Amino acid sequence: MTSTRCSRCRHQGGSEREAAGAFPEEEEVPEYSVQVDGFEPARRGRHVIYTLIIRRGTAHWPIRRRFRQVVKLHEQLLQSFGRSSMKAGLPKLPPKVTCRSVFCGQQDQQFLQNRALQMQEYFEALLRYIPFVDQCEALREFLCSVDVSNMSYDALLDLEQALGRGGPELQVDPALVAALPKRQAFASHLGCCVICQETMEKDEDVRVLPCGHEYHFECISQWIKQCNTCCVCHSMAVAQPDCEDLGST
Repeated sequence: MTSTRCSRCRHQGGSEREAAGAFPEEEEVPEYSVQVDGFEPARRGRHVIYTLIIRRGTAHWPIRRRFRQVVKLHEQLLQSFGRSSMKAGLPKLPPKVTCRSVFCGQQDQQFLQNRALQMQEYFEALLRYIPFVDQCEALREFLCSVDVSNMSYDALLDLEQALGRGGPELQVDPALVAALPKRQAFASHLGCCVICQETMEKDEDVRVLPCGHEYHFECISQWIKQCNTCCVCHSMAVAQPDCEDLGST
């Protein structure tokens, strides 16, 4: 795993506080917030899926995570701190096992409700401790890796606007969008367009991006006006002549 130290570590630099994990004099206001919205047993297996609502500004989106994924995030954060005393300031995870879970099982409703409340407290404390999520690779990936197949077009737009692209984008020439290759007529699969959530029928105008992901032409042409990236993998949807010129200089 690539070790990326969060911004709070960089702010302190070589002059770490003697008290491990001490907060700065003026506590940062987190850009992101997490709401543990509920939980449900997985369709397969015996594990439980928690639904988290992530908010940044006016945008919000859902993610679904198992408790073991929260544990993995915590371990990644500990690793990213290395030998820094900052790791001592991370909030504590909810316990993996409690007396109730031993006697009543890991899917006991009261146990799961208590864990959901503890996870809410954990994320609130974590985002106070690491307020600059975009500068902490592991945390940003956890919060912003979403299942786009279950998101509406408006929700996708909100997510793109919330995450940002590091600056203004060039407007894409409609002729370049129109030139996107069509799906081959003999394609056997009928995938779902993640923008409109409708099946892409064989007789419909379906276009293929350079990354290989497919969309209804009407959907992707509207999307590219807002953001020139693939909704699924975030690679460039249409190559810009200006970008190609820059790359060759």
